[in-house]
Order: sequence, then structure tokens, then C-alpha cells
Amino acid sequence: MGKRGFISVMIVAIFLSSIFAVSDYSELSDAKKVLFADSEPELLISAGSATGHVNGSEIEWTPQGIVVAGDTRNDLDFGGIQLQATSGYNQFLDADSYVAMIDEQGNWQWAVMPSATQGLTLINDMTTDLSGDIYIGGTVFGQVVFGSSPNSPVLQSQNFDGFVAKLDASGQWLWATSFSTATNNDSNNSVVTGIDFDPISGNLIVVGTHQGPTDFAGINHTSSDNEMFMGSFNTNSGATNSVSTAGGIGDDRSSGVVVDSFGNIWQTGTTSGTFSGNGKTHQALSQADTILVKWSLGGVVQSVKGFVSAAGEINLPEDITINSNDDIIVGGVFLGSMDAGNQNTLTDKGNGDAYVVKVANNGQTDWAVSAGSSASTERAYAVEVTSNGDIMVGGLISGSADFGVHYATSNGGLDLYMAKLTANGDWDWVENLGSTTDDLFADLTVNDTDIPYAFGSFQSTINKGTQSVTSSAGLDLVIWSLDPINNADSDKDGVIDINDNCPNTNNPLQIDSDLDGAGDECDNDDDNDGITDNSGDNCPRGGAWNWTSDSTTDFDNDGCRDSTEDTDDDNDGVEDEDDGCLSSYTPPRNWWTSDSSNDLDGDGCRDADEDSDDDGDGFNDAEDDCNKVSGTSDLGSYTGCVDSDSDGYADLEDSCPQEAGNSTLGGLLACPDSDGDGWANSIDDLPSDATQWSDVDGDGYGDNPNGNTPDDCISTPGTSVLDRYGCPDIDNDGYSVADDDWTIEDGADAFPTDNTQWSDWDEDGFGDNYGNLSWVDRSENWPGEYYQYARDQDACPTLAGSSWQEDILGCPDSDSDGWADFMDAFPGDPDEYLDSDKDGIADGNDDCPLVNGNSTIDVVGCPDYDGDGWGDPETGTDWKPIDPTQWADSDTDGYGDNPAGTSPDSCPDETGFSFKGDVLGCIDTDNDGWADIIDAFPEESSQWNDTDEDGFGDNPAGKNADECPEIAGVAKENGCEAIVEESSGSILKYGGISVGVILVLIVLALVISKVRGKEEDKDWDAGINLAGAVSQPAMPNMNAQPAMPNMYAQPAMPNMNAQPDYSQYQQPSVQPVVQAASPDPAMLPGNQAVMPQPAAPAGPTMYEVGSIRSDGNEWLEYPATSGAWYTRDPTTRQWVRRI
Repeated sequence: MGKRGFISVMIVAIFLSSIFAVSDYSELSDAKKVLFADSEPELLISAGSATGHVNGSEIEWTPQGIVVAGDTRNDLDFGGIQLQATSGYNQFLDADSYVAMIDEQGNWQWAVMPSATQGLTLINDMTTDLSGDIYIGGTVFGQVVFGSSPNSPVLQSQNFDGFVAKLDASGQWLWATSFSTATNNDSNNSVVTGIDFDPISGNLIVVGTHQGPTDFAGINHTSSDNEMFMGSFNTNSGATNSVSTAGGIGDDRSSGVVVDSFGNIWQTGTTSGTFSGNGKTHQALSQADTILVKWSLGGVVQSVKGFVSAAGEINLPEDITINSNDDIIVGGVFLGSMDAGNQNTLTDKGNGDAYVVKVANNGQTDWAVSAGSSASTERAYAVEVTSNGDIMVGGLISGSADFGVHYATSNGGLDLYMAKLTANGDWDWVENLGSTTDDLFADLTVNDTDIPYAFGSFQSTINKGTQSVTSSAGLDLVIWSLDPINNADSDKDGVIDINDNCPNTNNPLQIDSDLDGAGDECDNDDDNDGITDNSGDNCPRGGAWNWTSDSTTDFDNDGCRDSTEDTDDDNDGVEDEDDGCLSSYTPPRNWWTSDSSNDLDGDGCRDADEDSDDDGDGFNDAEDDCNKVSGTSDLGSYTGCVDSDSDGYADLEDSCPQEAGNSTLGGLLACPDSDGDGWANSIDDLPSDATQWSDVDGDGYGDNPNGNTPDDCISTPGTSVLDRYGCPDIDNDGYSVADDDWTIEDGADAFPTDNTQWSDWDEDGFGDNYGNLSWVDRSENWPGEYYQYARDQDACPTLAGSSWQEDILGCPDSDSDGWADFMDAFPGDPDEYLDSDKDGIADGNDDCPLVNGNSTIDVVGCPDYDGDGWGDPETGTDWKPIDPTQWADSDTDGYGDNPAGTSPDSCPDETGFSFKGDVLGCIDTDNDGWADIIDAFPEESSQWNDTDEDGFGDNPAGKNADECPEIAGVAKENGCEAIVEESSGSILKYGGISVGVILVLIVLALVISKVRGKEEDKDWDAGINLAGAVSQPAMPNMNAQPAMPNMYAQPAMPNMNAQPDYSQYQQPSVQPVVQAASPDPAMLPGNQAVMPQPAAPAGPTMYEVGSIRSDGNEWLEYPATSGAWYTRDPTTRQWVRRI
């Protein structure tokens, strides 16, 4: 099955496009061409569009037929079954998906397509069950309807999200479900890449990739980058049972999935960083590594296995399957090299090769194989297991590609291929299919009789055996099957059985010397001379073919033809060209017979008078120290003597006569001396090093100080190699343990028991090596080096320190609290280190550790807007947070308790609202503003003062006004003095006098008025002022009413947004507690001066009128055009500033 999500495919396609050769390939030798398979197809059929390209994705076999699926942007025709592509996104990509069924005779049964008029779908995987039901998964966007009935499933997605859908065996949609990923980020998405069945629960296992907050149909997971997910879904309804996710640093993308017989779930994918799940990790060094993740049925990661490539290389999984033994088979592509584990390493032939890896159920790799060529890239897109455990592999080739001893050559561009691997990982055969242009492979399936079916796209014409198909407009779909028996290679010699002249005997060269149809490897008489090869024929392949051995053609009956094959016709041991008598019946010299007594070397020359080299060893008898014994010695003290080991030294003096050697020292001559230093291997402690021969302590480092890697600790065994050789190295990191002669300063190991550290430049006990590649700002000039698993790495390798908190080790820590000074907000205080809000107060003492503040009295370190030391409301108790002179109002009457502050409360312990006469906040019974304690008339609001204390108020407009406020009077005279009545005449007398005086005054006033004729009219209400007379008070308006207080008026609310005038700021009397030895905050990084803000205008009163907006709130800009906007609180009716 193909498990390739469209996103990952595009990324990989872009990456590999530059190295994928299309048409260039090299010729193979004639001897190898017999290893090419080309069989008659079992089925070769096409379908497609008359208007453009069609792409295939998946193929699955079911008992009802073969199901194919894919994506298109064009209308389709499946044997007369028409499908119309309607997606509005077809102008950008193949946005309509199809599913179709064909029987094994090539008859199309049905074809369906979701309605994606307002969306799109992309199919990434498909599986089927024994009942013929079909499940597809992939990506959905917009609105897609699965079916045409009113109850058809409808998916709606605002993002690219994963989906799963189910059809029955007749192509009817049963259900569809999708995920939902938040759209607040362009990279957020989810995609289904693989589906399989859980044999234990019968649920559908779905895997894929997601990024961002994703709702998996009722279960939510969030990831900041691409992570893999695995979920279980009900096959009857599509409901979500469970979903688990795993990932880590970098990009983690899912591929395929299989489920073993125990319910364990095996998911393939790639990682470009560090993948992690349940503590199991794999870190990629290449651009991307294949990972195999094993999940429990409960969704817990059990193991993570990675296929490792080096930096700049890549390996990607394309498919996964499982055999009856629960062994996992993964197929894919790699560029460079790949270590699949358990000493199974692959190297490509130059431009990227296909790989197939078998992993046992215990997680150990059984084998790994590859296929490819030096001129192009090959891929294993699909892997399937047959009933006997063999593996069918499908993919793409370009040019000529090797599959073990087998090969396939494309027909001009990219070709589809199918190949077979045995259960032991041996390539059995390979066969390709294609036109003269580029064709595309999609997927592979195997039926119940192990017949493989390949699915893909092609263009132009494909000819295969006696069959052919031709595309209609562009890329059309093609289904191709073959019978593996036609490609069987029983003897594994690379020649298929139907072409093999020895089908059960390995003979890749197919030699048939006698041309009898049976290859020499399985022919009992190769030359057809009548003598069987293994029963007397000394020349079964001597060059003479199809002749009969008899006394005329083969004198000695040895199976060698005398005229062309036999060089000793009479078989007397002397070659014909040197034998004066070719027959034993006519000896050339009748007067003597050559034997060992007279012809020691049997050369036919008599030793006594003819032979100058009796023993025939090549040394003249005169110089031969052993002239009666043939020998080859030519070194040392003896020449021409027996030299059993052929080392030039005669056995007579050779210390090792049975072993060739060249040693000369240590008392052993001519013994093996591999390094040629003169010392025999048997006494040479270092036999492979010509500069060393003694190693007293046996540690592999020689005692010769002038030789290679001389031992610096001759008497003490050791393994150090970096600072000095052969000294004790307890942790085996290459650096020796310090001793009296070699200290750490000289280069000894600063950490003798830690194999990840050896250097401590600043001598603080923490190593210079580092293990995190993410430390990108580390100076290149710092001591130490990258070591993947380095322990206790020094975060400040050039500065001695003792810090240890948060794994920041070895940095300066002035107060020894474990926190590095650069992290410690209070490097001089061992009890504190953290100041989260940067207000100079440690979190441990800060009542508002996350909010910057300067309060010091009721709470410490909380916001104190007016700087009076009391915290602002919500966190503090400052009653008036914008007034630095007031902070408490005990009796809640609106006047502060501080007698020295603004508007101080004269009665702080009792609630009152007096505001006149400098007595504030005291009880004012009659609400006239005058406190009862100074109000002469506490229950009369129109009077408050009685200067003459006669019970009549001084306010002339008030009730019972005193007409003589400075003279105590009586009620009868309205506060004036009482009049004594002596008699009526007296009354008349006084009255007459009074009238007279009044008349005189009036006349005088008129005269004065006439003199000042043009002066302004007098204000009579202010009284009449006579020259030289005492000023009279104005007459009260007896009808005037006292001014009533506005009972609806609300006290003016302070503008909480107004900024204080910093020039008027008064430093509170109590200063904040300063931590001991704290750094100057101005010197800390990131500290910036706060500029004072202008005070905002006072807020509007509740009587201001705004306008109702569409949000239902009443809005007001106050003052007009100021840009300050308020909304009315519906409960208090007060205005609240919003902007």
C-alpha cells in the first residue's frame, strides 16, 4: 500500500527531482543480459480521461474484485462508467477523488466520486476487509458530500484536515468523518497517511500528521510543529475511540501503519530532528531519517527504531507491511548511506536507491537490501507479503537498475517495476512495464493466489508480451498483473527457470559446451565423448566436443583427445614435446632406463655423465649444498637445500621450517615477522608495527620511545591515546588519569570517571564538552567540543562557577544558591533568585510576584499608582490609588483618614458627609453641608449659624432668619431686641419722631441722588448706604427657598486611567525593602526608563449622553475629539473608559 501524504510527497519530490535521471542509462555486458525477466501479463488494462492527466494512488484486492483509488482534475471513464470532476480547486491541483472496482477478468464493476464542488479531497491510503468494505483516508478541505442521498455524509473543513470514509463492496458511501484544526496559522493542518485493522478489537487504526490545535472528532491535541498521531475508530460509525500523539524537536511526519496479531501498532514516519514518545527517542543527523514507532493498543509508545543516515543524506519510508510471523517489512528510498540496525548497512550506487528492510517483532533488524543504479534514483513505493512469506516490491526505475544479480532496463523514461524478494532477503526476479515516455507508479497488491497487481499512470503506448494499451489524452490509469511462476528462479542464478538450461543448478553463465540443451553444470558428459565427467574424463571441457573416445583417438583412454587435448598421449609422465618416445612400446634408449637410481630428477638425463643438476632444483651441483636433494633455499648459510616453507632459508637452520618467515633477531631465524622489524611474531609483542616489538605491560603500546605510539606508562597498562599513550584511562575516553609525572595541567583527564568529559578550562569541576546542538550562540573559541551525550556540561566554560540550577552548570554564582548570576535577580542574596516582575523585590517577598509594583506597607511589590506605599485595589488596600496623600477611609464616607492629606476626614470613625466650614466627613443631619458639631441648627438645612446665639439663624434667606444677627433678640422682634411700651402717647411720640427721621432721610437721599444724577441705579437689595451713616444689611427675600441638594448626583469618580504628575510625586515615608547585595536595576539587561505620561482628562459625569452602537453598548467620546472613549456601566450608570 502507498502511505504517502501529498504534502510530504511534494517536499520529497522537489528534493529528489534534481537527482532523478529520466533517460540516461548504460549498457550491460552480454553475460548479464540473461538476468532480465519479461513475461506475458496476466492482466493489462487502462482507464482514464479524454481531456487530461489522471493519477493513481491506491490499489487493494478484495474477494469481490480489485479496488483502485486516486485523484484527478478531469472527467473519468471506467469502461463506460462516467465520473465528472466538479471541484473548484482543480485549476490548482487534482482536487476530485475517485474509487472504482474491476474484476480479475478486467471488467469494471462500479466507480464513485465524492461531490467536492465546494471543496477538495486527496486520498493517501486505502484498505479493505474480508467482507469487501472499503476504507479510504487522506485530506479534505471545504465542503464535500459523500453520496447523493439526502442522508449522505457531509464533511466541512476550514483547513486542510485529515478524513476517513467507508464504502461497501458495491461502492455505496456508509460514513465519513474528519478532523478540525484551528486556522490561526497557515501551517496548521492535519492529514491521514495510513489505515489498518486491529485484529483484537476490530477497530480501524488511523495514523497521520498534525500541527496546531486539532479536534480529532471529539478528542483534542495541540502541537506547535508537525507531530505524528495514532487513533482508533469504530468501523461501524467512524466514531473516535482514542487518539495519541508523539513527536519532538523538529519536523515529524507520519507515513504508514500495520497492526500485528497481538494488537501492537507499528507506524512508520520521518523525523528531521529529535522524535520522542514515552521516553523513547531517535535523533536524526541526516535531513530526514525513517522511524518505526511501536504503540501499544492503549496508545503508549513502546519503542522507537530509526534508520540512520549521515549529515547531508536522507532516507524516507514509502510503505509498510507485515507477515504471518508479525515481522515488519518497510520499503522506501535513501540517498547516500543508511544503517538499518544490527549491522545492516546500505550504500547507494550514486543517486539514491530503493531499500527494503525486515524488522523482527522484537525490534531487531533481520536484513536490509537495496536496488538501484549509478545513473538515476530508484524507489520502493510498495511492499506486500505473499502467503509463503515472500515479499512483492513495486516502484519506479529509470534506465538500468540492479536488483542483486537481476536487472531491469526502462523503455525510455520512468517505468513501473515489480520485483520479488525471498523471505531471507534475496532478490528473486524483477520485471518492468512502461512506454517510451515517463510513467508513474502508485501502488501494489497481491490476491489470494499470490498474483501481484501494480497500479499507476502512463502515457503514449505500452507494449507487453502480446498485449498493449494506449492513453487517450495525457496520463491514463493502468493495472498490470503477472504470474510470478513465469519469473521463478529456483537456483537463484539470475536466470528465470523457463530460460534456464539448468533450472535447479546455479549456472548464471548458462554454458552448454556440447550444445545439447543441458548446461554444463548439470550435464554428466559435457563434451559428449562417451566418458562421464566424473568417471575417468580428464578433459570434460578441454575444447573438443561431440567425439567418441577409442584407441585411435584416445590412446590412453583418459578422455582427452590425442590430437587436440592430450599433451601426454602415452601417459608416461613426460610431456609429448619432451618425450622422445610417445608410446611405451618404443623406448628411445634401449641401453638404459630412467629411474630414481640413475635419473634422480626423472628428466631423462643420466646423473653420472649428462646431468649437471642431478636433483633438478635449478642449482648446479657444484654450488648446491644439497645436490642430491632438490631444494630451493637461497638465503642464509645453505643453498639448494630443502626449504619446506619456501622462505629462502633451508630447513637445516630455519627456526620455523614449516612457516615462511623473515625474522633475524631475538634468536629466531626465518620465522614469520609480519611487520619486518626482525623480531618473529611469536616474540614480537606488536607484530604489526615495525617500530615496536616490546610491550611489557601488554596494553598494546610499545616500549620503544622512538617508535609509533610509544607507551608513556611502560609498567602500567592503559588505554589512553589522546594526551599520551598507554596510561590508565578509567573512563575510556582517550585521556589518561593524572599522576605525579603528568598532571591535569599537562593534559591529563580532569574527569577520570566520566567518559564524556576530560577538560575543565576554568577548573570549576564542570566539563567543557557540550551535548546540545541547539546551543547555537556558543563561542567557537571556547574550550571543549560537541559530544552527543556529554554530562555536566559547563555553561560558562571560561568562567569558574558553581551554579547548578536549571541544568546551568559551572557559571559564576556569587551567593552560592545554585543560580547563575546571569539568571539570578539577586546574585548577592542566597535566599532569593527570582524577580519575575522586575520590580526589585524577590518573588519570595513579593505579594504580586508577576506584576511590577512599588507598594511597601499593606502589601509588598504590588502596583502603587500614587506612590504612597499602599497597594492599589485588587491586590492592595489603597482606598484612593491616585492620591498619594490618602489611602484609607475607615468610615467609607468619601474622606480620607490621613489628617495631613487631601480633604482629610474630621470624623474618621463616623460616617458623615459634611463639607463646609473646614469640617469634612462628619455627621450632617440636615444635609446642609455643615457638620452637626458646628451647625447651630443641625436639624434645619436653611440655617447653620447663630452669631448672637438668640436662636435665630444668621442666613437671611433661611427659616426664622435673625433680623438682628449680631444682637440677641426675641422671637417677637425676629431676633431683635424687645421694645418697651410706656404708653400710647409715647408710642405716637416715638412713632412720630421715627416717621420724621425717616422723612428727613428720604429727602436727604433724594437730594444726594439728584446730585449724582448720572450714577448707576442702586442695588436696593444690598441696602441703602447714607453718607456717614452705618451700613444696613440687605433685606432678606422671605419667599426664597434654601438650595436643595441634588439627591441624584453621584460623587465624581476618579479617573483610574489618569497618570499622576510625576513632578508632584511625594516619596512615601516608608521605603520598599531592598534585598541585600542586589544589583542596580538600571544595570540589568532590558531595563528601560519609564517616561511619565500626561494626565488623562477627568472622566464624564453620569449625566453625559452618548450613542448606542451595534454592540449594544452606549459609547461616548469625552472630551469631544480627544480620542478617549467610554462605555456606560449598565448597573452603576457610570462611564468606564475603554479606549
